[in-house]
Amino acid sequence: MTPDTDGSSLVERVKGKAKGLAGAALGDERLAREGALHEEKADALDDAERLEAQAAQDAEEAERAQREHELETERRQLAQEEAAAQREERIEQEKAAEQARVEAQAERREDAVEAQADAQEKAAAREELEATRQRSEELRAAAALEAEAERARDQADALDQAAQPAEEK
Repeated sequence: MTPDTDGSSLVERVKGKAKGLAGAALGDERLAREGALHEEKADALDDAERLEAQAAQDAEEAERAQREHELETERRQLAQEEAAAQREERIEQEKAAEQARVEAQAERREDAVEAQADAQEKAAAREELEATRQRSEELRAAAALEAEAERARDQADALDQAAQPAEEK
């Protein structure tokens, strides 16, 4: 309420003082009581104004507290979302690292299998080459033995022929 309106505490206080003084000066108790009532009304208006101001302040504080609570709740939610996002990122990184480890391990195994197959092929080729060399040596030895046997037969035949004319004699 504004001070210049009929219901303002200042107006009621002035009315009360004026009526109270007039009632006291004139000896009119009714006018003096009316003055006292105006002053009580002024006190009540002051109390109401003070209570309205306190209520407005309390409402502002409640609103501020509500905003702070909402901001804190939002901050916590954001922190939780960020933590969840970091956990998901860490899990994805761990999955990627595990996948890379598994792939590398599979590649190493594949390389080892290929290396072992190559080594076995090379060993088989060496064994085949060695067998071919041995066979060639055995064939040469057999040919040499056969040639020696042929020479021995020829020598035996020559001895047989040389011995035959002497026997016939």
